[in-house]
Amino acid sequence: MFNKRLKAADLARGTKIPPSIISRYLSGKNNPSTDNIMTISNYLAVHPQSLLGSSDAPKTIQSSKGLSSSTDSLLKVIEVQGELIENLQKQVKEWEDYKDASKERQAQGKAKADQAISKNKQKVGFLKRRKPKK
Repeated sequence: MFNKRLKAADLARGTKIPPSIISRYLSGKNNPSTDNIMTISNYLAVHPQSLLGSSDAPKTIQSSKGLSSSTDSLLKVIEVQGELIENLQKQVKEWEDYKDASKERQAQGKAKADQAISKNKQKVGFLKRRKPKK
């Protein structure tokens, strides 16, 4: 927030977090919830962990962050969430690749089936055209 030169009111408007709560976070009176950390980090386009250990934040924020034992557990939660997100993104990519390959295999199989059908139609047509001997 400080690097992007945003005001607390801008952050509140962009994240839909009440300005009074943003003010409490900035003054160090309250620690943000996991949801609010994620919301703010998404709005600022930064990693959530960078919000908790920002070296350019005011001293009151740095000192309140350093003293809180809940911050450590929150960092662990955020780290695990980040790993889960990465794993889900990999799984989605693998699924999309599988789906694309499956479509290709289906198209190849359909082409082979169409070719076989057309050959059989030619044979059947030949047999129908022949008149039996009397």
